[in-house]
Amino acid sequence: MSIAQDIESRINIFDVVSRYVNLKKAGVNYKWLCPFHSERTPSFIVSPQKNIAHCFSCGKWGGPIRFLMEVEKVEFREAVSILAKESGIELSTDYGKEKAEKWEDVYALYRETALWYHHALFEKENEKYLNYLLDRQISRDTIAKFQLGCSTSSRDLFYYLKEKWFDHKFLMESGIFLSETRDKFFGRITFPIANSMGHVVAFTGRVLDDALPKYLNSPASHIFDKSSILYGMHLAKQMIAKTEEVYIVEWQMDTIALHQARIENTVGISGTALTADHIRILKRSTKIVYLALDADNAWVKATFASIENILNQDIEVRIIHIPNGKDPDDFLKSGGDFHALREVAMTPIAFYLAEWGREYDLTTIIGKKKLIEKCLEFLLPIRSQIEISLHIAEMSQALWVSQEAIYAEYKKKVQYGRTREKSDTNEWEKSEATLTQKSISSEDYLAGYISNYQLFDLFFTEFRYTPEDLFSERDFSLLEKVIQKKPLDSEDGEILKVIALHLENIHPDEDASATSVQKAFLDAIKSLHKRLLRQEYQKAKIEHPENTAILFQTFLEKAKKILPGEQNIQTIFRS
Repeated sequence: MSIAQDIESRINIFDVVSRYVNLKKAGVNYKWLCPFHSERTPSFIVSPQKNIAHCFSCGKWGGPIRFLMEVEKVEFREAVSILAKESGIELSTDYGKEKAEKWEDVYALYRETALWYHHALFEKENEKYLNYLLDRQISRDTIAKFQLGCSTSSRDLFYYLKEKWFDHKFLMESGIFLSETRDKFFGRITFPIANSMGHVVAFTGRVLDDALPKYLNSPASHIFDKSSILYGMHLAKQMIAKTEEVYIVEWQMDTIALHQARIENTVGISGTALTADHIRILKRSTKIVYLALDADNAWVKATFASIENILNQDIEVRIIHIPNGKDPDDFLKSGGDFHALREVAMTPIAFYLAEWGREYDLTTIIGKKKLIEKCLEFLLPIRSQIEISLHIAEMSQALWVSQEAIYAEYKKKVQYGRTREKSDTNEWEKSEATLTQKSISSEDYLAGYISNYQLFDLFFTEFRYTPEDLFSERDFSLLEKVIQKKPLDSEDGEILKVIALHLENIHPDEDASATSVQKAFLDAIKSLHKRLLRQEYQKAKIEHPENTAILFQTFLEKAKKILPGEQNIQTIFRS
């Protein structure tokens, strides 16, 4: 048994998922809205019996380790380490070799590079880079805390890393180097970007002058996705947990400035909105989020989007308005009191009224009416009636319109939305009928039927090709293993669990003898026959282009034997 299998034999998927999702009982399983994409109808199923979770809509699936990797955006070894502690398993120092050697190399590479850049900052010939930071009122202690550096000697860095036994090809594919003599951040101040565990996963490089681009970031990779990274989180998480509050600013300089001002529960985003992934990371220890993004048009759009993403997450949100169009860094350097801004931070409704109020003449009835209608659109996705009531009360007080009148307009909008939704078929019912193709193939689906209902005999009775024909030129590995009863690895086992979850919903409480099971299984075989016939025909046409007409008739006759009673059989070869 591998370490991962040992961990998952001791950890129940329900216990892991319920930390992030408010699961509701649904027969022997549990379901709720998917944590990986936006939806109105629950399509996320958790099976404690099979120890697996799966979204019927977006296709995300997996056991405890895979789920933790997806929801926390951490790598295999980090998820294993977290769950190993919970399950009481002591990991040996080489456990990561099982699956994560390359990832460990990437972490080691970025760690060594960050140290090289940081040491370079204090070399005599690079004093202009250090002076730039000191002139920006960043102290030496803060420089060390954030491990700031500079890139001035690409060739030396490249060969230093080669001496550390990093492979040449690996270095060129790392996202750090453009060539052996030039790294991506040459001539720039470097800001290491770490994940929440403190591992450096990327860099941002900033020029000293007005050259463009002003900032240059590492490319996205399997360890770096800016939509799920909060800059400074590894340094801020203890203070966030202590205060249960977090300040959200834009990327490096603002984050660094607030930390230096002893506001250490501050993290940075990449100049965009606070994403669903960011919120999932913060939700574990945060009750109040203060948005303090730059005061420009992009800030307004990012603030709107961030508020929408925080809805229904049981997190309070406040918006800090920085006067005179300044960003947090400039505001602090000018002697501003950031704590005072916190005390007058706006609620979402106050922010909406302030921003949208500029579009309308609020001295008129029509202007107020349009503003109220626009604000009510914000309320529609909110599930808590208490929150809705409080927002309406705030609107009423600000605009001098009765709560009853605003609530009546709100109910009209809700009813209109429900009327429109009646014309849409239920997403959950749709997902039960068809297995998503985003993660599992139709051949895997067929393997699931065979394995779950022990339909080996029926398969060999109805299938018109031989296993040798089926697998000789195709990679149907799971189907081949199931048919030939070969050992399954952990990945195959998880896929079969996911398929079994689908089959339980499609055929509840039915066994292999049920008519619906037999019909669905035969339909799946028929579909495979059609695809194999079509592929065989296309291959024959390529090999014998001079005999197209004869080939068509030959395969038409073959199809009639394999698919007796099939209507419009010619379309199989003409599609």
